Amino acid sequence: MEEDKKPEGKRYRTMESIAGVFTESDVRQKLFGNKGFQFYLFQKRWKKIVGAVMAEESYITGCKGPLLFVRVTNSTFLQQLFMMKADILKELQKDEIGRYFTDIKFLAGSPQKPYKPFTTLDPVNQTIEKEHKRYSQSLTEEEETWIRSWVDGHVKKEALRPQFAEMMEEVLKIRKGELKDGYHPCSICGSLCPPSSPICPACQRKLAKTKKNKVILILKENPHYTYQEVRAILPCEYSMYEEARDILIHRAKEKIFRKEAASEEKRKLLALLLHRPLTGITEKEAEEMLKKMPQKKWE
Repeated sequence: MEEDKKPEGKRYRTMESIAGVFTESDVRQKLFGNKGFQFYLFQKRWKKIVGAVMAEESYITGCKGPLLFVRVTNSTFLQQLFMMKADILKELQKDEIGRYFTDIKFLAGSPQKPYKPFTTLDPVNQTIEKEHKRYSQSLTEEEETWIRSWVDGHVKKEALRPQFAEMMEEVLKIRKGELKDGYHPCSICGSLCPPSSPICPACQRKLAKTKKNKVILILKENPHYTYQEVRAILPCEYSMYEEARDILIHRAKEKIFRKEAASEEKRKLLALLLHRPLTGITEKEAEEMLKKMPQKKWE
């Protein structure tokens, strides 16, 4: 009895190698069939066609139909390549791209500028290298002696002393590297901060939170104020004003949902939403306009 076999449809075909990924679809054509990419590879094969010595002083710059342009950086090599033209054309016939060229024009020019490939990871790698260089400072003998004496006097367990000493050395290297790169003490807390900022990130967050709270207090007293009116009292960014306003709106909606909002709070919510002064909003108007807001149906 014959063994059951899976149907030989597309779903059950297997690949013998990774090359099958490209042969089974049009991905191969998109990746490797591009004319510009093929010509780039052909330029890299110039050394194989003319030899290492000639390739040092010449390189392919472009083409126009069957005419190939080659830049030569030395007049002696220019004459030599011109005399070798027939032999070079024969070698080109062996190349899958080179066989399309029937003539070569040699031009005198400057050396080829080295091209360094660029990827999206380059900025990340550059930052990592910069930090590694910054934190790879060497310690003086006096600093190492001070660390050992401090550890011996403060760490009772001898087995933990090497770890403490290593940790302190790394911290000191980081501080020395930051000072060398222009880091300076924060004007508020004294910790080191980047050269471009007068205060450290932690203090920046604290100040931003304090300023946001001040904006919230202004809007509590004057819920109808626009950004321009708040900014005239306390200079701030629009994002901070918007965040403070959203906090007050959310609080008011939460109280209405829980059926805990008084008439005064409903009037303030309407003033926040419409930018209308409280004096121009009555309790009845607030109740009427906000009656469709969601409220809990359970007690």
